[in-house]
Amino acid sequence: MSAPRSQRAQRRENPEPSEGQRPVPRLVVVWIGLLLLWGIGYYAWHIGAPLTGGDSRTAVERAAPGAAVNGETLFTAQCAACHQPTGQGVPGTFPPLAGSRWLLGDPALPVAIVNDGLSGPISVAGDDYRGTMPAFGDKLSAEELAAVLSYARGAWGNAAGAVAPALVKQHRQRHGERGAWTAQKLTERFDTPAE
Repeated sequence: MSAPRSQRAQRRENPEPSEGQRPVPRLVVVWIGLLLLWGIGYYAWHIGAPLTGGDSRTAVERAAPGAAVNGETLFTAQCAACHQPTGQGVPGTFPPLAGSRWLLGDPALPVAIVNDGLSGPISVAGDDYRGTMPAFGDKLSAEELAAVLSYARGAWGNAAGAVAPALVKQHRQRHGERGAWTAQKLTERFDTPAE
């Protein structure tokens, strides 16, 4: 005797799926445990070691009070990424410092630019640049800022005089915490030699 037609169709179908309790495979649990142990061990092993990741630049150490500040070291750490170690800048992006009228004229002018920053279009050595230079007044002491500018004003064939820390301090007292300068405001406020 054969089963009714409706029952044959039901027997032919698979049972409805149900959410079961399948444990995580032991191999996966062991693998996660090994990775956790390795990570904790690696971290513990390197506590106190110098960081070597990223672009591997080292932080500039602050000079002891009364010690001479090395302007070249500060320039390399703070400025060379944009203006290049040769002072030639990056054409169309970052202006050159070698032979720049903005750097070599009145020392109060580069003090204002580096201390407060610069924004907007500027013409350097006959080329136009449109960008922003960050302010370093909150990152560098008066002595450090003077040392960087003194280095740049005497490097790459530049022959301008050194910048005194007193000039930086005087600028900070006179202008306080202001925003970035524009080339137009700089020419109105400071003596800028013609190119």
